[in-house]
Amino acid sequence: MSESANVLNISNKNAGNISLKEEIYAYPVNEPLIKEFVLLTLANKRLGLASTKNRKIVSGGGIKPWKQKGTGRARAGSTRSPLWKGGGTIFGPTNERNYKKDMPKKARKAAVKSALSYLLKEGRLIFIEDFELPNIKTKEMKSVFDNFGIKKGLLILPSSNTDEKILKSTRNLKDYKAIAVNLLNIVDLLKYEKILITVKANEELERNLAL
Repeated sequence: MSESANVLNISNKNAGNISLKEEIYAYPVNEPLIKEFVLLTLANKRLGLASTKNRKIVSGGGIKPWKQKGTGRARAGSTRSPLWKGGGTIFGPTNERNYKKDMPKKARKAAVKSALSYLLKEGRLIFIEDFELPNIKTKEMKSVFDNFGIKKGLLILPSSNTDEKILKSTRNLKDYKAIAVNLLNIVDLLKYEKILITVKANEELERNLAL
């Protein structure tokens, strides 16, 4: 089964209709599943660069600071001890920690379908004709988003024969992004005010989610 949606050109004029797969765009919205996939995506981007020096790594303190007995002070074996100022850190973060998480492929697809269904219901998904830019011009790409009244938007393009001029023209726009279907992630889907998706990009997206 399928439902239809309007297709617009880049001037925001009606250009026909598109059939949408109900198993994707009428998928039940599962907010906990969407949240889980968003957190997983963000965790897998995390580099884990924070690192502290424990007593094995911190420099200095290789010898006893004073003899064991006769000084009246507490015994001490090294100034690398966490008890000393400048000594090693105990239980601090290390860059050995792996933040990567996993999620079954079926659940990932269900989360994306759920997100797309939600975006369509909210009116945040706009289907447009495939188009090309004659030149690399940021101003021309900005005008495309302006035609739809979008202040913060995402443009989804097909993976094959992606127009590099569109990608480069969007690169310098602070609140806008153009991305190919094969690089799309759920965080990008949800962070933008509205999403423009071309007819060919939607066909590819539907094929990928049907596999």
